Amino acid sequence: MSGKKQDARVRYTKMVIRQSLVELLRKKPVAKITVTEICELAGINRATFYAHYSDPTDLLHSLENDLIEGITVRAQPALTGENGDITGTLCGIVEYIRENAEICRVLLSDTGDTNFQNQVVHVMERRYLDFWRSSRGGGEEDFAYVYTFIALGSVGVIRKWLDEGMAKPAAEIAGLIVRLSAAGLMTR
Repeated sequence: MSGKKQDARVRYTKMVIRQSLVELLRKKPVAKITVTEICELAGINRATFYAHYSDPTDLLHSLENDLIEGITVRAQPALTGENGDITGTLCGIVEYIRENAEICRVLLSDTGDTNFQNQVVHVMERRYLDFWRSSRGGGEEDFAYVYTFIALGSVGVIRKWLDEGMAKPAAEIAGLIVRLSAAGLMTR
């Protein structure tokens, strides 16, 4: 029983540390955030912070890795070819982004971590390049450009959606991305 309580305390501590980082990232880049600032905002001491993370950048990378893993899990049906319903897959990804809106809004902003944005873009790249090459033939180089166009455009749509308070349903945003992507593919 005490193991479960400790797990809950650790989860809570990590959650408040992460929330504190997100709040600070709204104001300044991670390079200018100190462990002291995070600890003060989270209401913890430095030893507690260092029990989980080595520095603010390590904390940021942990957050980013968790988000990428969550996106990848939701993209898995499309990545493995198990599900041809790309709109449903995208809807799951957009819903996940909604659930993590605060950190996604910060990380996908103009002042966000470009490494994270690149990771998001590359989550499904290999699968789609393979699919396009096998179904359409032709040069992979052209498909790489098309994929980059679609992926960065999708990130832009999601950024706008987040910035506007996510007023539209996730399914509508996923459908819009699919329609815009299909239009881009038709020009190929």
